[in-house]
Amino acid sequence: MKDPKSRKYDQLLGFLKDLTIAVIVVVVMNTFLVQNLKVQGTSMAPLLENNHMVIINKLVYKIGMPKRGDIIGFYTSNVTTPVVKRIIGVPGDLIDYKDGRLYVNGTPINYPTENAMMHRGDIKYPLILAEDAYFVLGDNYNSSIDSRFNYIGCVQRDQMIGRIDLRVWPFWQNPFLK
Repeated sequence: MKDPKSRKYDQLLGFLKDLTIAVIVVVVMNTFLVQNLKVQGTSMAPLLENNHMVIINKLVYKIGMPKRGDIIGFYTSNVTTPVVKRIIGVPGDLIDYKDGRLYVNGTPINYPTENAMMHRGDIKYPLILAEDAYFVLGDNYNSSIDSRFNYIGCVQRDQMIGRIDLRVWPFWQNPFLK
């Protein structure tokens, strides 16, 4: 039978071992697999509101290509925190703006029953997306600074953190974003 001091020492070592393993797992997961992100602003409303917490899948674009409709987290040189938007244009697509409507390959993305797109942005239309260039737009496009503006511009694949498929806060809302 061990004395109480020896048992406490063994318990402390066990706790430190478990804590070290947990920290290593979290660091590896956050570095290579997932990243949490707090949504800032209302550009993705109503799907994602200000202060919602989401999980970015960092692995998905290491093994596959970004697709139209994906919600992504990415970095841009003009913003210090990651940005959340939806991909609406992929490499080779033709983006155009006419009469309050944005078109992707001739198909309008906002229909007459919806509000007109108030901001055409400051980019030059028509725009053909270069290889590795993605056109992103906020779901709440009248309150979004996105690829229509040079401030954000088209997003390169190496700027992407990954795809956002999961909301973790607020927990009472549907967590799946597909």
